[in-house]
Amino acid sequence: MWPSALYPPLCDLPLHHRALTMARELIGADAELDFDMMIHKAPHTDVATPWHQDAAYWVDMPDRRAVSIWVALDDADLDNGCMWYVQGSHQKPLRPHRPTSDGKNIECDCSEDEPGATPVPVRAGEAVAHSGTTLHYSRGNTTDGTRRAYILNYRPAAMIQLERERGADHGLNENVRQVRNPDAAED
Repeated sequence: MWPSALYPPLCDLPLHHRALTMARELIGADAELDFDMMIHKAPHTDVATPWHQDAAYWVDMPDRRAVSIWVALDDADLDNGCMWYVQGSHQKPLRPHRPTSDGKNIECDCSEDEPGATPVPVRAGEAVAHSGTTLHYSRGNTTDGTRRAYILNYRPAAMIQLERERGADHGLNENVRQVRNPDAAED
């Protein structure tokens, strides 16, 4: 998590400005970057990311607006683990989740046979966006190539502050780095 903490100039790239603009169009003008992360599916690691809703990972908030912008760094298809979404799931309640058998993730009951489950192949440089309640997953990577993605997660600034006050920083101690937003006013 937090590639922008390892390399702060990442926040100055046009990608961050475009993603923030998109997030504000989708969830409101008060959207700010909550966290970012990289996903790497190495060749021949046929391990799926289980079906889940991102909001099941998060602390309970009075305002649950959030959007994740998933940017493909490599072409993503059925063989190397493109995202799958369940159409309309963002309008339904959060499903019950449980820890995976290895304890590294959470999962919920869902499958590729779920009505509305749709694979979303993308080319490198393209992006997809989903809310915290959107059901999604990806298959493992059965190819000779990598499948990498950069994910930026946005939510209302007041909710980020509340989240930090409750001790949630998505793996980064807030004393090390505060979230930097490219369009945020400088103090």
